Amino acid sequence: MKTIVQILIIVSISLSFSQTMPIDFEEPEDVINCLDCSFTLVDDAGNIVASIAGGGLPFDTAQINLAENLDLSDDNNNTITLRIKPIADYGTRTHLLKFEGGTGPNTELSFTTTGTDWQDISLDFPSALGNYDLLVFFPDFNNSQVGTYLVDDIAGGTNIPELDIPSQIPSTPNNEVLSVYGDTGGFTNVWVSDYVFGESSIVDTDPTNTVNNTLKLDFSIAGYGEGTDSGTVTDVSAYNYFHFEYWTSDATQIRMILIEEDGTVQEYFYELPTQESFVFNTWTSVDIPLTFFTNQGFSLDKFFQYKIGTLSDLDTGIAYFDNLYFSVNPGTSLNLSEFDFIGVEVSPNPTTDSWNIKGLQKIESIQVFDLSGKLVHTLTPNTDEVIISAITLNKGIYLAKINSESKTQTLKLIKK
Repeated sequence: MKTIVQILIIVSISLSFSQTMPIDFEEPEDVINCLDCSFTLVDDAGNIVASIAGGGLPFDTAQINLAENLDLSDDNNNTITLRIKPIADYGTRTHLLKFEGGTGPNTELSFTTTGTDWQDISLDFPSALGNYDLLVFFPDFNNSQVGTYLVDDIAGGTNIPELDIPSQIPSTPNNEVLSVYGDTGGFTNVWVSDYVFGESSIVDTDPTNTVNNTLKLDFSIAGYGEGTDSGTVTDVSAYNYFHFEYWTSDATQIRMILIEEDGTVQEYFYELPTQESFVFNTWTSVDIPLTFFTNQGFSLDKFFQYKIGTLSDLDTGIAYFDNLYFSVNPGTSLNLSEFDFIGVEVSPNPTTDSWNIKGLQKIESIQVFDLSGKLVHTLTPNTDEVIISAITLNKGIYLAKINSESKTQTLKLIKK
């Protein structure tokens, strides 16, 4: 089922950092989401590989979210290779490798394994495909056999770069916010969920060496949400708005859904493009008055879950989301994408004492602000490398506005 329905008991969790081909399982983000199977990383003669154990169902599903959509449209470069090793002699077993999501039709090829040695698999996918953001492996496909397999070095195709436009940095006052999702803004009042459901990948949209993680959803596959245990609700009556930001080039519908539990579970949604039109190819802020939900019957003291979804998987498209929060007043933010990129790098970041700023051209001035908008540092170095002291600053997130000739870049600085 691809569209999220009301969930009281969470069967599976599917929130993952996305990965880029080739995948060799040597990086922390090289993980597999297992549905009806199990995944671990193991040491095979000094080489870290994936171990996938089937669950005995016809469609034991192991999937990998791809951070850079995999392009299989080039018939000269649409062969996928991998290495696989059964840990016991199961005889001849059949498996399936499938690609979903993105712009291409779902495509799949089967292959077999025998014996207990490492085997090199090469799968030549057909022509006239597109790009994909989900790789799915079915061990012991379409039968109830159970086996454990080591997998390594998944490669092939061409990576299409992921979104590299950073989402906005909230400047809404901390004391006016209950944060639901977001890693910028420095909010200390945070709603803590007990589980996630649906499917999402986490994508860092900041092209610099700072981090700005966002939720990426492919509505042709599933929506995404978080919630608290049954009987545990949150009173959000101190707030007047629900804020979120999105970026999409092709979504046809987005439903931002607030859910209450008051004996029963009730959903109330705000929909694009019904309530407001889509804005494409730029980060867009949405502030929904909570009266929009209460007029439908939503009880502010019974907040239980939120979901981002569509009416059905026929409402397709890929969208990125960030900075979900309840607020007293409409949210405010600094949009980093409005500034010209001038090739400035910062290290170390986070830091405990100072940041080293290095530019490709002479830096004329630097202004450092805290998230309330207060100016905490001003420098006029007129050099291509500058040290900013953090000794007197409190722990938290700061924004450095860097001017060089006629261009400006803003960096996120983190003091730990």
